[in-house]
Amino acid sequence: MAGSAAMPTSVARPLKAFTTLQPRPTRRTRCAPERPTALNFSAKPHLRFSKGASAPVSSDGICTQKSQLLSGTGSLKDTTQAREDLLTKSDEHFAELGLAFEWSLAPNLDELNDLFQRVGFPRRDKAKFAEALSNTHCTVWVRATRKSRMAREGQLLAFARATSDKALTATIWDVAVTPGWQRIGLGRALVERLLEALTSQGIPTITLYAEPGVVGMYEKMGFVCDPQGVKGLAFQQKRGR
Repeated sequence: MAGSAAMPTSVARPLKAFTTLQPRPTRRTRCAPERPTALNFSAKPHLRFSKGASAPVSSDGICTQKSQLLSGTGSLKDTTQAREDLLTKSDEHFAELGLAFEWSLAPNLDELNDLFQRVGFPRRDKAKFAEALSNTHCTVWVRATRKSRMAREGQLLAFARATSDKALTATIWDVAVTPGWQRIGLGRALVERLLEALTSQGIPTITLYAEPGVVGMYEKMGFVCDPQGVKGLAFQQKRGR
């Protein structure tokens, strides 16, 4: 499919978005322990993720209404309903297709690089990418649970991750879905599950970059381009330095 996955192969290039969500009740989420190559973000739209009533957002994109950030109370029933509202397709739906979401450990780096190469991402230096993953806040990926003509049992089919300061902001990266499994909603499912994990921790601002061709998909998920004129910028070191 962010940095970084069915969706067009370019989806994984993270889109920048800001959220003004009321955090869901704090609950335990499964989060595993930046992109080392230079990327050109200048043409990628800047989006804001919004669900429900919007809270005030300052010029730097941070939610400024304290009550919006601290109102994470509620029952288990509330949390379950909130998750059902966010996820368009359940884990059970994908299980019927022979797919399972994994959160516990980072996947094999060689296998992950193979996935990136299939979707058109550059292969990452293994040492640097291992360090990047160790500093990642949440990772989620999909494996085949059974052998089929499309995959071998246990094969890595999709991946996404999010970095975060664990309090105010998070950014989604490296959303990738192997071409044979695109266009079944798997890339969207990865992003939805990361959003669910991050917002359940009370993180109000979530960002990502993506190619212009997939902006429409993110807008359907609640992202808004250039909220209040806020632009996403990236400093890139010149090659060879």
